Amino acid sequence: MTVRLRGTESIVQIRWIPKYTTLERVLHWVHTATFIPLALTGFVLFAPWLHSMAQGNAGVTLRLIHRVSAVFFGGVPIVYALVQPRRMWMNLREFLTFSKYDLLWLKNAFPYYVLGRHSNMAPQPRFNTGERFTALVMVLGTIVFGITGLTMWFLKGIMSTNLYLVMVFFHDLMFIVTFAMFLIHFYLAVVHPMMWQSLVSMRYGVVSESYAREHHALWYYGEKRAREMWEQRKAEGGHGATQHESE
Repeated sequence: MTVRLRGTESIVQIRWIPKYTTLERVLHWVHTATFIPLALTGFVLFAPWLHSMAQGNAGVTLRLIHRVSAVFFGGVPIVYALVQPRRMWMNLREFLTFSKYDLLWLKNAFPYYVLGRHSNMAPQPRFNTGERFTALVMVLGTIVFGITGLTMWFLKGIMSTNLYLVMVFFHDLMFIVTFAMFLIHFYLAVVHPMMWQSLVSMRYGVVSESYAREHHALWYYGEKRAREMWEQRKAEGGHGATQHESE
């Protein structure tokens, strides 16, 4: 793909690399579109100072929105598993794969994402450490929400009061964890000026070659070459050539 820079005769050649399938992108947006109403209605039901809003007809409507959204939210991994099981398993294996580079990513995440010190960042696979943590939290959250939510929905009045309170506790706790992770994910994917291609990838399914080289070197170059390049950069004092995602 070629792009002419506005107001000049310069032309930039951009090579796009596939990262997500169409189904993955659709399910991601369904997941997001259902998580937001779940979070908003759940917060009203969760916060003691908003209990008045959850009474009467308003409360019935809130609970209905919450439950309908929950059905679609829970349906996302089911559809993914049925339609693209191998792809889903491949991603889950990557989410659960960690190395010394992940500790280095955590160590350098603040100076990298906030201060822009790109040369200190360890190479990353197709999903970086933060993305994998986010995915694992959401996977765990979906499981916990499913168990606790269905139990409270269908067994309220049947189970003991203590068991019901346990379900409520873990449901609320996972809400706090997933919502906090959602805010971080939203900031890095949508707000952060250097991470704009994360949003592009989830819209079109691709990232530019330069973005893949800088942010996902293990994926782009392969593990052996990416490690060699990173070690060489460290030996040179961290001033090796890392290319910003200008494309």
